[in-house]
Amino acid sequence: MRITRNEKILFSILAAILFVGGNYAGYSWLSQKQSGLERAYEKLRGDQIDANADLKQSDLWAQRKAWIHDHEPALGDEGETKGKVLAYVLKGARDNKLEIMEQSLNAVQHGAAGTRINVSVKVKGSMQDLVKWLADLQKPDQFYALSFFSLKADEDQKSMVCTLQIARYFKE
Repeated sequence: MRITRNEKILFSILAAILFVGGNYAGYSWLSQKQSGLERAYEKLRGDQIDANADLKQSDLWAQRKAWIHDHEPALGDEGETKGKVLAYVLKGARDNKLEIMEQSLNAVQHGAAGTRINVSVKVKGSMQDLVKWLADLQKPDQFYALSFFSLKADEDQKSMVCTLQIARYFKE
């Protein structure tokens, strides 16, 4: 069987199309791999920069961890402690002229970092009184923190209604 000149030309065109198409597909695949590797490299560089910053501050964080270990209160009887936490939160709200609308005790949470007792309260009062109460409540030596916070203006537009969940942390 003899190949004609037109068949040779068509075969050459087909080979060229396959060659160009293969190179295009290969180039697309390689450029995707390269851009993926560049993104991974940039992420690793960012992680390295973060890790170096953490290493530079490791003494500071070790001191903070030691302070927490020395000052964090120990958990006594769970029921009694839950009552004390709620009483402390309510007393602080009343002392700051806030009206307590709702209150509840939540489940005690045990974790690797210690125990957390949560209470939920809904209070109403002026913004100044609310801010003063929350600032006093969240002093570092108190080990209280807000884990949920919602603030809305009351219907009278003169006072605020704040729904929040307050957690107190204890060491095991």
